[in-house]
Amino acid sequence: MTNVIQSLNAGSGIDVKALTQALIAAERDPRVTLLDERQAKVDARISAMSQFRSGLDGVVTALDSRLQSGVLSAIASVSDASVLGLSFSAGAVLPRQQIEVRALAQGQALSSQPVADAAAAIGQGTLTFRFGTVGGSAAATGFGAGAAADLVVTIGPDRDSLSGLRDAINDAAASAGIAIEARILTDSAGARLQIKGASGAAQGFLIEAAGDPALAGFAFAVGGGGLSRTQAAADAVIAVDGLELKRGSNRITDLLPGATLTLNKAAPGQLVTIEAGRDTAELSQAVRDVAETLNQLVGFGRQLTAGAGSGVASPGALASDSTTRRVLQMLGSLSTQALVTDDGDGPARLADLGLTVDRTGAFGVDEAKLAAAVAARPDAVEAMISALNARATADAPAGPLRQMAALFKVAVDGEGGQPTALARASAAIAKERVALESRMVRLTESYTRQFTRLDLAVGQSKQLLTYLEQQIALWTNSDD
Repeated sequence: MTNVIQSLNAGSGIDVKALTQALIAAERDPRVTLLDERQAKVDARISAMSQFRSGLDGVVTALDSRLQSGVLSAIASVSDASVLGLSFSAGAVLPRQQIEVRALAQGQALSSQPVADAAAAIGQGTLTFRFGTVGGSAAATGFGAGAAADLVVTIGPDRDSLSGLRDAINDAAASAGIAIEARILTDSAGARLQIKGASGAAQGFLIEAAGDPALAGFAFAVGGGGLSRTQAAADAVIAVDGLELKRGSNRITDLLPGATLTLNKAAPGQLVTIEAGRDTAELSQAVRDVAETLNQLVGFGRQLTAGAGSGVASPGALASDSTTRRVLQMLGSLSTQALVTDDGDGPARLADLGLTVDRTGAFGVDEAKLAAAVAARPDAVEAMISALNARATADAPAGPLRQMAALFKVAVDGEGGQPTALARASAAIAKERVALESRMVRLTESYTRQFTRLDLAVGQSKQLLTYLEQQIALWTNSDD
């Protein structure tokens, strides 16, 4: 419109476009600057929180890797590892002692008569497994029922073969969660079905057959049956310092606190010496490393949360962030927090290991106190380091480091799909930008209309003035 007026020589010569742009810039630029400054602060806080969260997660991950590597755990010593294996959980201790492995636990094994063709029909019906203690070594001479429920295996037309029976037994056992395995072994005599149960004297079983008479060849009962017992169910037999004990498995976890024994072979009459020692130097270094790592984390956190007037050139990005300050407070009280049950006989807090925190929040180590704690109770030192980074269980909360990491994760990522305060602030700024730009578009249109009308009015006034001047000149000339 402006260009049309000017081309008709009706305008005043005012640059409407430039004038409008100048006024819009004067209106828009200060507001954009304020929004940019607000967004920069939000971005700086988001970046700083992500960095501090990475630091926290790094501490948790590094300590977790060290604990899982087993370098802090007791070092198992076994005089003959071919007979006995030994491992430990965190914090376990084991004095020197001797164990004799007199017999290994084993599961009952039954075998059928050989058949020429494993795909040939064997009969249809059911096999019922009854679990308990089976007397005798070959034939069953007695039976004491156990607590396990019976297992019923159905042999239909699709399973009417030796291989089908094997599959039916394995499928039924898997479905019921029962440790029974059937397999087919073949030699020059033919194919045999072998059925084996879990180890332990109480894991024996009888098999009752019903249906086609031919299925009786796969029964095993007191006094008879078509299956032969090739191995009787038996408990492991060990002796600890001469005391004979029995277990239903060759992996024993309930004999020595925190220790797992794995029986590899029977060696009657042979005493195997076992014990557990710890590398006290490694334990001491672990405590020092924890102090140094926490020092770095605290230093970084204090830098991010430094406020105006605290001796820094400018406030930290998280100077007003409550989550970061809360985590720093938790770190500051970490040395006096009980990490394990205080039994009055050993260290329960990091301060008991010589790990101290000064008034600035910096961690230090009292070497004399640390050396005494490691020498007297290495198991408690390991247990405390483990508790510091423990995962949550149904019975206990997570360790303090994991709690801090979880707290910061919520602060950075939000909880339950809800945006964080910083995400909401960023979204609000974006919304204000859209609203500002929409307002500037409307204001530009309004200014353009106003100045165009002004330009036209001024142009018309100029034309009228020119006309009047011409008329006055003509009147003046006619008077002459």
